[in-house]
Amino acid sequence: MNFFNRAIRSVTRQKSKSMILFAVIFVLGNILAGSVIIQQSTQNVEKTTKEQMGAIATVGIDWSNPKNQKVIEQMTADEYSALTEKIIQKIADSPYVKNYDYSEQTGYNSKLLKPYDPAADKKAEEPDNGADGGFVNTYIPVRGVQDPKIMDIALGKIKLVDGSIFTADDISKGANVVFISKKFAEKNGLHVGDEMTIDQTTEGMVNPEKAESSEPVKSFDTKFKVVGTYDVLEQVQKKSGQSGKASNDSVVHAAAFPGGSPQDMFDFDNYNTIYMPNKAVHNMSQGFRKFLQAEMPEVMSGVSQEDIDAADKPYYTTIYQLKSVDDLDKFKADTKPLLPKNYSVMASTDEFDNIAGQFNKLSKIAKAVIIAAVLLSIVLILLVILLFMRDRKRELGIYLSLGDKKSNVILQIMVEVLTVAIIALVISLTTGKFLGSFASEAFLSSDSGQSANGGMSGSMMSSSAMFNTGIAVDADTIAKNYAVSFTPFYIVTYLLAGLSTVIVSVLLSTLYIFKLKPKKILLG
Repeated sequence: MNFFNRAIRSVTRQKSKSMILFAVIFVLGNILAGSVIIQQSTQNVEKTTKEQMGAIATVGIDWSNPKNQKVIEQMTADEYSALTEKIIQKIADSPYVKNYDYSEQTGYNSKLLKPYDPAADKKAEEPDNGADGGFVNTYIPVRGVQDPKIMDIALGKIKLVDGSIFTADDISKGANVVFISKKFAEKNGLHVGDEMTIDQTTEGMVNPEKAESSEPVKSFDTKFKVVGTYDVLEQVQKKSGQSGKASNDSVVHAAAFPGGSPQDMFDFDNYNTIYMPNKAVHNMSQGFRKFLQAEMPEVMSGVSQEDIDAADKPYYTTIYQLKSVDDLDKFKADTKPLLPKNYSVMASTDEFDNIAGQFNKLSKIAKAVIIAAVLLSIVLILLVILLFMRDRKRELGIYLSLGDKKSNVILQIMVEVLTVAIIALVISLTTGKFLGSFASEAFLSSDSGQSANGGMSGSMMSSSAMFNTGIAVDADTIAKNYAVSFTPFYIVTYLLAGLSTVIVSVLLSTLYIFKLKPKKILLG
């Protein structure tokens, strides 16, 4: 009878020992399976969330870094605009960059134009809600563009509804043309082809000591032509999602600012941002500054000539869309030598570790448990095998005395253990999944409150305000992305880990077999 047949008969004949070995491997397998699936789930949620954040990077001064505070206080106005178009374009030559744009940004208080308030519309649609609209804001954001295709369209944040986007000629000449949201246009009775007046007012610039006077609010008016309108996309397109409304780099939520959540501030900007060529933004800003010098010299009285000269230079906010989230670290490393002093590369995913604190803890715990489970499994399975082989010493001695090779005896033990192990591991594959789900749920529920509160503000700054992707990822978003589920990678990883552990245990136990002396065993 060959070693394989002997192994199968031994398993079925010695049922009690087989059940003990099965129980040991099954319990250890559940611990290992639960840890592996938690580890895989934390890696998946990181990948999914970072893809939602987008492979977006910007270059600038990291104002939130405490180490930069003292340096920033000593910087001159000229140093703030050190990022030139030449440097921006040199960075864009990186092989990791898919698309890029740079923008001169401003904003103004308007008396003529009425902003659209998405929060007010949302509240009006809610049943039995007698509350007034959202917050009142008259400050309308203006964003310059250098890429006529408009970066926010490329990112899937907005889409063209009527009219057209800018032409290359509009950008190069700095034509007075604008691209506005459909909601903003409807609010102000505007259509494609209409002339729109941007009235930059002096409201809020009056000296507090003269606030009681009836001095009229003045405005610097600039005429623009509406060339197109856009709509804001409202659904996230995840990598595995079905919707075609937006790319996986963007998401827009409806929320509230004063009287609601801070997300409304970003929603307000999304619907009220006026896009125009960079040169048009610069010309309008410089025209307003000269208007203030002439009409309200007291406002400009404390401004030095150095500051005025610095204000004449455009200050650009850059945005680079990379080919993959995995390229962010390589892009940072390649870009760092090109940057001016005090500048750094900031990525949309930088805040992930701060937001996902509890998931990082869970991942570390899972790693530690995997290592501990593997080591414990090797030791316990080894001890069980050695204990059983000691009971079967005479049986093994007879095989050897009859001329059977030690290698065949080792293979017999290997087949016996693996037969039991495979059954135990396959069953624990399912039960371990539920164990991992229960353990991670218990851990995350105990830590979610603190993480959610701590992560919201950081995510708002990095994902929405700084990178303008329209996404606000917080701990709740990450929690929704977290799912303990079967995947081919989990099944293969767990089975390989489990079988490797069993094989190592059997191989270590063969040291006992090599010490066996058939004659001594039979005479003893």
